[in-house]
Amino acid sequence: MVSDTFRFETFVDAHGNIFNEYLSSVTAKLSKEDKQYKALHAKIEGIYGKYPKVLAVFDSEQAAELTEEECAALIEVMELKNRLTDMEMQAVYFRGCYDSVGYLKKAGIL
Repeated sequence: MVSDTFRFETFVDAHGNIFNEYLSSVTAKLSKEDKQYKALHAKIEGIYGKYPKVLAVFDSEQAAELTEEECAALIEVMELKNRLTDMEMQAVYFRGCYDSVGYLKKAGIL
């Protein structure tokens, strides 16, 4: 039975103004704690070091002329960035699951 004193309020309802900060804090833990995440970041940085023009594609609003090898490196960076995004989304999903259990406990359901 749900406690009469419990008022259900989601995190977004209560803290919508800092929700993006909250999400950033969840994903920031990956770069500190997850070895695979760190390795993917390091691989991207290595590609940028070897192919500075690839980094310039992201950091500049100017058109860039890339060699075939640089284009392949750019594709690899994009694939690695997609993997990082997948990991971040998974971390946010699991944090949401964790928070929902907390709400259920607070409500006296669990």
